[in-house]
Amino acid sequence: MKGTFDARDERKDNCPEQEFTEERFLAQFAALEESLALIQAHMHSMSANAKLFGSLARHIRRSTCPATGHQDKIRADCGLGQRSS
Repeated sequence: MKGTFDARDERKDNCPEQEFTEERFLAQFAALEESLALIQAHMHSMSANAKLFGSLARHIRRSTCPATGHQDKIRADCGLGQRSS
């Protein structure tokens, strides 16, 4: 069973005495390594998703709101002339 304690409390009897063994250290270190590997996998996935989303957003923006002058260039290429305002 895990015990909790308030680290801000300055009384000495607050922190339960636990024997710190090499086995316990290695078990905690292995758990940290596993957690780190999981975090790295999630971060990589999030990075890939962000790149895909950015590419999709850029494509949608360009297809719905082309750059200024784009429509005039198409008209000129097709021989339709300039649009009158």
